[in-house]
Amino acid sequence: SCIEQTLFMLNQYSDRVLMNYKRMTDSSKIKAMKFLTRLETPCGMARPDLQPFVAMKKVHLSLSHGMCQFSPVGFAHFGALLARRGNIPDGYRYSKMGKNLLSVIGSKEVAGEVICVSTHVFCFVEPVQSTNEFYQEGHKTAMAAGDMIIAMVNIIIHSVNCFWIGSSLPTVRKNFESTRYLLEQQSNAT
Repeated sequence: SCIEQTLFMLNQYSDRVLMNYKRMTDSSKIKAMKFLTRLETPCGMARPDLQPFVAMKKVHLSLSHGMCQFSPVGFAHFGALLARRGNIPDGYRYSKMGKNLLSVIGSKEVAGEVICVSTHVFCFVEPVQSTNEFYQEGHKTAMAAGDMIIAMVNIIIHSVNCFWIGSSLPTVRKNFESTRYLLEQQSNAT
């Protein structure tokens, strides 16, 4: 399948090589990556059957033409796709790759989404108690980039996880109240 082919292509490279991979310079390819990135979340909601192809296309473009500011989100979504299909080790590897690429490439525009998607996968490998704070980081990063939808997704997941990881009930209540306030503010702003 396409997923196995993409995984086979990626497995030809070490993490170090991918982290230092050539940069994408073709502006038309960068625009295509941006378009695919904007398509990913709505596609995942409206046509989830097509979302894997969007993620894989970004990975293929990155390997063929180099890494750009939208490559990290492609790796994060591809890692999540692998994890959803039961391949947790490779899903974790490529989700982590996506998050690590943020620091190399400096992708502030998509950082909130990368953090959110990657952290979903991290929760299968690392204790949720230690990964939950990444959602707060994702919230702040997405807010700074003006991505209100991803900012709200990050903060909602953080609040829900506070309950599941056994935070004190007053802490859980405070998180939910704060989240509700932020959601109401966002709702009033639109």
